[in-house]
Amino acid sequence: MGLEINQLHAGYGKIEALHGISLEVADGDYVAVVGANGAGKSTLLKAISGTVRSFSGAISFDGSELTRMPPHQVPVCRIAHVPEGRQIFPRLSVFDNLMLGAWLVKDESVREQRLRLVYDLFPRLKERATQFAGTLSGGEQQMVAVGRALMLGPKLIMLDEPSQGLAPKLVNEMYEQLKEVHRLGTSVLLVEQNTTSALKYSTRAYVMERGKIILSGLSEELRDQDEIRRAYLGI
Repeated sequence: MGLEINQLHAGYGKIEALHGISLEVADGDYVAVVGANGAGKSTLLKAISGTVRSFSGAISFDGSELTRMPPHQVPVCRIAHVPEGRQIFPRLSVFDNLMLGAWLVKDESVREQRLRLVYDLFPRLKERATQFAGTLSGGEQQMVAVGRALMLGPKLIMLDEPSQGLAPKLVNEMYEQLKEVHRLGTSVLLVEQNTTSALKYSTRAYVMERGKIILSGLSEELRDQDEIRRAYLGI
């Protein structure tokens, strides 16, 4: 069934930042949410994760209602959130950072299987397994953040501005790796200011502006319509 959001109003304290958001990410989908800084994209992911208060509306995943679920219970539904700015643990090793993502996994053989998958996707992490994560390059730290999320074995991975601060070559490399994650069966919900990359790799997209969704459709169609490119996407 995947993720379903219906008329979500959410925000900080008494201040509403999301105004009636409706959105779907079906099983196996790759959805991008694009828009300018301050459009509400990060707030949307935080609302799904339960770290931002939902005032009204509904968020469900595979039939489970998330709206009133405590944040620590959301990963139990196999939803992984890669936050903006990576938020890795710089004084822990790469290996220890990855294993923190498997805190719900009790079976050691499953943890080992997932670790092999992460190392296959990101061979540099295997090379740097004992290195302090804070000493890695920005691109490598982003690999740690994504790898840590994959250790959960998510059905849905949510990524917040994953290309931020990365050189163009590393952006392309990272998106190719996310493409492989999606190919292996994980649904992807991506929020980005890097509209070009987001629309290139995703299947469907939503355009946000001032806490509302103003456009939605197939990514290819949004990318190829000149008036939409100029008016809303900045490309």
